Amino acid sequence: MYKNLVSVLVLFFAFLSCSFSSQKDLEGGVLWEISGNGLEKPSYLLGTWHGTFDILYSYVDSIPGFQKAFDTCTQYVGEAENIDNMEEFMSSFDPKLPRDTSYTNLLDEPEYSFLDSVLVSRMNVPLDKMYLKPAFLALVLRQLEEQAKLVKAGYSQGQIDSMRTQVMDVVLYTSAKDKQYNVLGLETIKEQLDMLFPEGNLKEEASQLIIALRDQKVQTLLIDELHSAYRSQDINRIVDCEKKIRSAFQDEPLYSKEYDDFLEKMIDQRNRDWVQKLPGLIKDNPTFIAVGVRHLPGKNGVICLLREKGYRVEAFR
Repeated sequence: MYKNLVSVLVLFFAFLSCSFSSQKDLEGGVLWEISGNGLEKPSYLLGTWHGTFDILYSYVDSIPGFQKAFDTCTQYVGEAENIDNMEEFMSSFDPKLPRDTSYTNLLDEPEYSFLDSVLVSRMNVPLDKMYLKPAFLALVLRQLEEQAKLVKAGYSQGQIDSMRTQVMDVVLYTSAKDKQYNVLGLETIKEQLDMLFPEGNLKEEASQLIIALRDQKVQTLLIDELHSAYRSQDINRIVDCEKKIRSAFQDEPLYSKEYDDFLEKMIDQRNRDWVQKLPGLIKDNPTFIAVGVRHLPGKNGVICLLREKGYRVEAFR
């Protein structure tokens, strides 16, 4: 299970991450050049896709300027360092609920019955036999959903396993190592896992799981709209997609608050942290930076924050 979940964790961060300005203040695609502010050589910023297995590493061949940008760098910076050690970190993580806790303690009866029906239908496991923490259970359900879609589409298990190795960020990381680039991460794996599985309120985790499972409309919108937007290689299509997602959330105040809290914790704050680190990383080395595409646009996005620090950040083709 841990081995399969490694790729799921890589998918998780960009798939759920989104923080944009409503203004269309960018013109470009998913690859950007960073120059100026004392840089002798430019660095490059790629917005990657790792939301589903519909778009894999081979897609980079369609991104204008990708190979030129990648080949002119000597350093690679991804979201996390040493991602090939993620399986080791995962094996040390305890996914189980505390012995004195069950889902009857975490959910009211309607929510309990709802989650029980989901688990029976998707896993053939009743909720009273489920001992995984809610956040970890969410990842398992996500993996099963993606697996079911691929099987329904006619893919064999061997093909699905191969897809897991072709996630864009994973192959970029491996390619940079093969080219003997200096390979770094903006976060440690531990920091990412702590964000995914915080030591906190299990009731809150369970509530978030129920919201995600019930809100199939937004989930479908998130997947389909973003998939189409990324393939368009138009950063403003990504912004338009966010506006649609926000509109869907506005009808449910609870969803809207959960969403805003999520954006601040998982996106905005991370973007600010990253942009504090990047100047020191790109100062002396032309660097290829790869982060989830939805970290790029908006007033709190990486592009805008780098510009505020005095860099020229322009679409690269």
